[in-house]
Amino acid sequence: MGRSSKAAIAGPAWDSNETAPVSRQRSSAHDGLADLACAGENHVTLAKLLSNYQEVVRELGGNPELLLEQAGIEPTLLAQPSAKVPVRALGQLLEDTAARLGCSDLGLRLAERQSMHAAMEPLDRLFCTAPTIRDAFECCMRHIGAFNSGLIMELDDHFEGECGFLHFQLLDGLALFPQLIEQLMLLTHDSVVFLSAGFARSRTVWFSHLNISPPIVYARRFNTVVKFGQEYDGLFFDERDLSTKVADCDAESFAREARIIAERYPALHKDIDIKVRQAVFRTLTSSEHCTRRNIAGLLRIQERTLNRQLSRKGTSFETIRDEVRRNLAFRYLAREDLSLTEIAGRLGYSELAVLSRSCRRWFGAPPRQLRQDILSTHVGSSILRKRRNDAKTRLTA
Repeated sequence: MGRSSKAAIAGPAWDSNETAPVSRQRSSAHDGLADLACAGENHVTLAKLLSNYQEVVRELGGNPELLLEQAGIEPTLLAQPSAKVPVRALGQLLEDTAARLGCSDLGLRLAERQSMHAAMEPLDRLFCTAPTIRDAFECCMRHIGAFNSGLIMELDDHFEGECGFLHFQLLDGLALFPQLIEQLMLLTHDSVVFLSAGFARSRTVWFSHLNISPPIVYARRFNTVVKFGQEYDGLFFDERDLSTKVADCDAESFAREARIIAERYPALHKDIDIKVRQAVFRTLTSSEHCTRRNIAGLLRIQERTLNRQLSRKGTSFETIRDEVRRNLAFRYLAREDLSLTEIAGRLGYSELAVLSRSCRRWFGAPPRQLRQDILSTHVGSSILRKRRNDAKTRLTA
């Protein structure tokens, strides 16, 4: 991870009514967040996600080599076909670049310049010869590790009454990288249009973060309904979109490519801890009771079996639930539209005091101060807040 992401949280002075000494409490919050940030460093992605990065940055008047080096990414890696970089370093690079150059739609700009072939190697030939869009998605979900080890993609055929919801989740739960998410979502949307020769596209787009660019920016790129502040990041498709034939489908080539990819990149197997983590996430975000019994029921296994399998992985249900709550709390606190009371309720807490105690335990800081620190450094929030302040200034001038 780059230097900039190590110092992810630094905010204004602590409130005078806090009991802990200012210097000690601030240090605790900073150190705790830095330690948690290191947890996602082992996930990597292809450096090809940064194709055209240098070109775009130069057009914006920036120094791409300097920005890459400050993020801990060697500039020469971008020219190496199979080079990989840490997901967190790449995500932080995009956030830092967007902030320094005042470019709130950096991720979208990159996606526009990138082709599916370049960004999705080595799975691109498999996609291009798949029978249908659904088959292409299923291939991607099975072998996503060949492209990005820190990302999970799932296709839900019965999400909120809709036909198909392709949702994305970064395994690093503390990663607030809206630029990277917007890049991946537009790449996927454009890839579907390309593979289907324009006959299929996403019908609705969901982002879990608030908009960091004006709505017209998203409308122009996606040409469909775009919603923000949702529980998931993902794209909705109709059945006719998923069933659309890939323009260059070739059964023989597809079978051959599938065998090659399966040998080089075995299908993703979700361990029990990941399954539990996802089930806990779905339960908490749908306001259901997140108990061991309910999660075991969702996974169709006995509670004893769940405990035993998690124990073999060196963890427990309580530990995973606590980690998911921590990650959700961090994400929710980055959203200015959610009150602390609402956040506590979303996490399944009956009192705000429980959220406060949990935040101190997780991050070494109370939720109100943590929110100030996140918003003071979170690129999307700072850009949007500046735009709002500028608008107010114009109105009062």
